[in-house]
Amino acid sequence: MSAAKDLELRLEQRYVDHAYACLEAMRQQVFYAAGSAVGEMDALVLERWAAQRLRTFEDAERGLCFGRIDHASGGNPLYIGRRWVHERDEPLVVNWQAPAARPFYTATPLAPQGVSSRRRFRAEGRTLLDFVDEPLDGTSSPFAGGVSDILLEELERSREQHMRDIVATIQGDQYGLITLEPDGALVIQGGPGTGKTAVGLHRASWLLYTYQAELGRTGVLVAGPNPIFMEYVSHVLPMLGEERVDQRAVPEILGGGVVVTAKDSRDAAAEKGQLRMAEAIAEAVRALPSSPEELVAIRLDGAELRLYPEELARLVEEAAAGTDSVAAARERFRNELVRRIYRLYGEKLGGAAYRSFEEVQRALSAGGYLNRVVAKAFPRVTPETLVRRLIRRRVWSEADLALLDEAAALLNGPPRAYGHVIVDEAQDLTPMQLRMVARRAREGALTILGDVAQATSAIRYSR
Repeated sequence: MSAAKDLELRLEQRYVDHAYACLEAMRQQVFYAAGSAVGEMDALVLERWAAQRLRTFEDAERGLCFGRIDHASGGNPLYIGRRWVHERDEPLVVNWQAPAARPFYTATPLAPQGVSSRRRFRAEGRTLLDFVDEPLDGTSSPFAGGVSDILLEELERSREQHMRDIVATIQGDQYGLITLEPDGALVIQGGPGTGKTAVGLHRASWLLYTYQAELGRTGVLVAGPNPIFMEYVSHVLPMLGEERVDQRAVPEILGGGVVVTAKDSRDAAAEKGQLRMAEAIAEAVRALPSSPEELVAIRLDGAELRLYPEELARLVEEAAAGTDSVAAARERFRNELVRRIYRLYGEKLGGAAYRSFEEVQRALSAGGYLNRVVAKAFPRVTPETLVRRLIRRRVWSEADLALLDEAAALLNGPPRAYGHVIVDEAQDLTPMQLRMVARRAREGALTILGDVAQATSAIRYSR
């Protein structure tokens, strides 16, 4: 290493040391804030906040700052790293998700984006070992060259038991995919080693940073084909300081205590994974409502209040047509039934009617009468019972979980929806499993990652 570069490296080390000192000061401020609560509830809230904030500091020891950019217009360099570090109101390190960091990943000699030079650091913990410069303004640098070596070395480090983040090595095309707007569905297909999994995980982090107000409330779901895969990738987002991501294998999405004890043949799994199963389940659900054969009648304040089977049949039909689940239809039927009885009460007694809507409802519900009428019109059936009727099975396989989820959505209403859902290795999921995942994406906000050529599931997709 030349004397000039050695001096430059020592200056950079001094800057990074100062950034670490400021990071430690920020850490101490969090500690002090956590201990300043007055009441017990405040203390619990602050303790939870502090624990989450402190976790974002933990990965700094692996390399707080991995590069910088120099702007053609002059001024101080902008240092890019794994988290934001400031001194008073001045930024020392900008975290990689920030808009200001974009040129570090996307600037090129043909499109420098106002950047004259990009510098990449090679570090071990807090110690800078080397750096290289990439001139982007057409000039040359005495410290240029060796960029590919630094990138390759960082990539080699990631080949460990658990996947690591790639914030130091994100390439321009990867960054473009990571930072695409989250509207609708984004499909990313790539072969082995193209980094699509890393793109998906870093996209989750970027989305949470960029859309904090919305996604902080609705959350992000990252789903993969099996628990082994999810264990491999599960450490990336915590390293990036993200604790607001729900990471699950697709068979774990359903929840609810369903235990898988059976294994399907390949042909049986393929059959259960076809979209026609969704229509079969929907048809079974549509067949559940039953028009009452008896009238509904109660006596109230001397008036006989009656609804005949023909009118009840219309109420059942209207309730089923205007809702997306049996549970919603059941509630709509219940409410409309009470309204009709209340209207009859007013018509029969005219000026002598003095009971409120709630009182009429209580009278109709006495002895469980209203519940029995509603239960006859919209029977309560569990997803397990309905699916057993279709496939005639008493134990469950993984392929059955998507069928149970389909039935649960139609019977009980849609499950919790996340602000964004990222599903990896999608080529190994059946169409029914993909419906299971997509059902949890609010307004269809999905990132789908996979490679059709690598499909190993019972159902093969064409390009």
